[in-house]
Amino acid sequence: MANIIDYLKKYGNLSFQEEKFNELDAAIFSRLSYIDYSSLINSRKYFSKKNLLALSENLLSLHDNSRFRLDEDNILLQSVTTSTRYKDIFIRSYVKQTNQEQVKQFSAVTFFNKNKKIPFIIISFRGTDGTYTGWKEDFEMCYKTSVPAQDEAKKYLLKNTRFLFRKKVIIVGHSKGGNLAIYSATFLNPKKIENIFAFDSPGFNKSFLANSNYLKIKDYIKSYLPQTSIIGRLLYSDYPYEIVDSNKALFNQHNLYNRNVTETEFVQLSKFTYISNKINDAIKRSLENMTYDQKIEFVESLFSVIKEMSEDDVIQFEDSIFSFVLRFSKILKSKSDETKRLIFSIFRKSKEEDQIKKVEPIKNKKKFFDSFFEKFRDKKENDLPIIDNEIDN
Repeated sequence: MANIIDYLKKYGNLSFQEEKFNELDAAIFSRLSYIDYSSLINSRKYFSKKNLLALSENLLSLHDNSRFRLDEDNILLQSVTTSTRYKDIFIRSYVKQTNQEQVKQFSAVTFFNKNKKIPFIIISFRGTDGTYTGWKEDFEMCYKTSVPAQDEAKKYLLKNTRFLFRKKVIIVGHSKGGNLAIYSATFLNPKKIENIFAFDSPGFNKSFLANSNYLKIKDYIKSYLPQTSIIGRLLYSDYPYEIVDSNKALFNQHNLYNRNVTETEFVQLSKFTYISNKINDAIKRSLENMTYDQKIEFVESLFSVIKEMSEDDVIQFEDSIFSFVLRFSKILKSKSDETKRLIFSIFRKSKEEDQIKKVEPIKNKKKFFDSFFEKFRDKKENDLPIIDNEIDN
């Protein structure tokens, strides 16, 4: 199946007049925010701008792969440089901040179309960068009213739309970036908003969803979740979403490049997979039963283990979720009983499950596991292949 890079190759020669801005364009601009534009855009001159195609050629000529989160980002940028669709797009206001003490990871960039016939501005918020700091900040959303990245997103959006009069803003983001897009939009006059695109982005606390400012911008939100969404179903959301098809399994569905597209849309599905529903139910049930202090203890305990898996603030996922789990389990064994209890509490059984009669020991294990995996095949889950690629949030 085709992905967003294939879409760009096919439609890259069509202007926004010939083919209107669509969800795949929004996904591409979400992904472009993951590229490191440091030193190429003058961060001190906040509104200093450069043509996207010219900047892309300059960046590619550096042959610096460290600027790309994924190999596909490099390929995407190469496709952008040969695209007439984006020839009038300019880029400015690139910001990248990481503060371990404040547990803050924030990055954003602004794009705008200088074609006067179709003027628009795009604010793109970057998702988690794979660091210990970035991931811990994500989990702190479980109990904090707002996290530092959300506060930075609010300031960034207001500053970059301050002189927005005739144009409307499109706000986009993947993973945590989508959460930042929605959060920051609640502080903006809805009349300035065209759309808000969130791609597999975690939700919010229930109190946020009752906020009057959120209710004013709710109808502008377009959310896209893969069929085995895990990250995108964390916390709570009541805005509409579309379930989209992926050619990968489990966490690799979070990667935007692994979403299947047809022409100018993502391939849509009617429901989430069994695994997505089970994980979603377990996490929500556990968090609802925790007090505020217990949520803090849980996050601190979880990241006391993860910190030992990090090198220079970067979490080492290696090439497989299974290897990650094995290393996590090994480190967890050395922790206190209280830490183990808190971490395992997220997977504890519900009261209804506790009341189920104790199951007899498995006598024929081969027969049991053959039957177990047969059920997954019957459900057509597509969730058991070997995990490949990088886990990218």
